[in-house]
Amino acid sequence: MSDEDTKPGAPAPQEVANKAEHVEDAGSAVEKKLEAVEKKLEIPIKQAPGSALKLLSDVDKTVLRINKLLAAPGGLASFLSTFNYTLYILAYAQTKTPALTSILQKFLSLIRTSSVVTKPSTATLVNAGAVPPIAALAVLISKARTTLRLFGCFPLYAWLRALSAGPKPGADVVLHRIALLQASSYFTYQALENISLLADSGVVGPSIIAAINRGDSKTARVYLWAYRAWLGGVSCDFLRLGREWQLESRRRTTRARMQSEGKAVAEYQDEEDARFDQRWWTDAMIAGAWFPMALHFSSSTGGIPGWNLGWMGLCGLVAGSTRVTQLWASTV
Repeated sequence: MSDEDTKPGAPAPQEVANKAEHVEDAGSAVEKKLEAVEKKLEIPIKQAPGSALKLLSDVDKTVLRINKLLAAPGGLASFLSTFNYTLYILAYAQTKTPALTSILQKFLSLIRTSSVVTKPSTATLVNAGAVPPIAALAVLISKARTTLRLFGCFPLYAWLRALSAGPKPGADVVLHRIALLQASSYFTYQALENISLLADSGVVGPSIIAAINRGDSKTARVYLWAYRAWLGGVSCDFLRLGREWQLESRRRTTRARMQSEGKAVAEYQDEEDARFDQRWWTDAMIAGAWFPMALHFSSSTGGIPGWNLGWMGLCGLVAGSTRVTQLWASTV
């Protein structure tokens, strides 16, 4: 997808990641040499500015790990999603805690340079529009994520095409039909969102929107049906989880009966049961986090009462926490 896009003459993300690994290795070697010198001279080199060096070292390692995360498949989308929903929570907290605004402004004043800037700063422009900087950044990241999803139809089409060939030998027919319904729902959602985004950006003419929207050239109703298709796709996860639990319960009941009859069963079943339970509950948590958000946006009557940026940020963070945690752990 667009994660692989680079400017002309710029190295690919994977190449940059490989070079960064060499830099990190070199940094580790220098650090080891400093430790050796410190032991020989019995002088605590890092003790004098210890906290500052430790902070710089931590920042350096964090930046390199973030670079690895962004270069990983799906890393950019996961990072932007986590960052976006975190900003939603901060923006909501800012509206509930006026003191937070003054604290942030004091902090920014400490790191500003004393040079005179002739043009208005970004903060001035944001404040002139009565939009908090955190909320403005959240909107900007959200628009970037929506733009990146313009290419989301391709993997969904590949998934839908693979499912259209029928279930694989030995696969459960019910699960296959649920997957087919889910892939169709997500593909519909992505296609409608893409058309609406292109129309709002002036790429697609109003006549095309009017042709699929009962003569109405506005995209609001198209977005509504897109979110309803998203809700259908999320709801399919609950159907899938219910069917998987049903099949797993049957397998465990059969195994327990065989054991009671003294028949041999496969080894390491406890470990497999634990892995299934962990994956099942993780998927249930993710589906449960996405569902209220999809339900809110798919409603034409105002959505869920009391819904706000805080709830949306929390749901998004819970839904994406597993993926981000896995990607972050792989950067060590």
